[in-house]
Amino acid sequence: METISIIGGTGNQGKGLALRLGMAGYPIILGSRSSEKAIKVTREIKEEYPDINIEGVDNETAAERGDIVIMTIPFNSQRDIVEPLKEKLRNKIVVDTTVALIPGKPPTTESVPEGSAAERLQSIVGPDVQVISAFHTISAHLLENMNKALEEDTLVAGDDKSAKEKVIELANNIGLRGLNAGPLKISSTLERITALVIGMNIRYKKKSIGVHFSNI
Repeated sequence: METISIIGGTGNQGKGLALRLGMAGYPIILGSRSSEKAIKVTREIKEEYPDINIEGVDNETAAERGDIVIMTIPFNSQRDIVEPLKEKLRNKIVVDTTVALIPGKPPTTESVPEGSAAERLQSIVGPDVQVISAFHTISAHLLENMNKALEEDTLVAGDDKSAKEKVIELANNIGLRGLNAGPLKISSTLERITALVIGMNIRYKKKSIGVHFSNI
């Protein structure tokens, strides 16, 4: 199986994806700006789930060693985190989970000159990287709750067909249903849907409302 690196992997979403993908059998490289923090989190994961193949490293090492790299980083830190990794990401699939979110009641998304967070990521890393947008609407709370199955859909967008199929396969292998949402430029819609889902969770006082499409 491919080695999956998670940049910003010590946050809740990164940790949740690491748990799910690790339990599905993927080797996981957990990256953080602080290797010490990454090592601490991986140690905690291994104590609870000893069968997971996971290692904590700095972001640069994670970017270099992963076959597929997942970005679970804040939008405001996107450029600062990604710029130093560009050369190590060349010719790789990079999965973007970022949302240009404006917190509030309701939460909304900010206008991004490139169109979306995923398109801005593509502009940063350049054309030699296959950027795929996915996993936006899957709550970290649900991902980290290993006693609960994932029974919802995740919309997957990107311009490279084979890369998109590979990310859909990742989603399916952890119990989600990955759906082809179209080209990368549709990512702005995916991000707005995420803001809607977050708002629904706030309104209904829930933590893991998700999305499911019928009749597909």
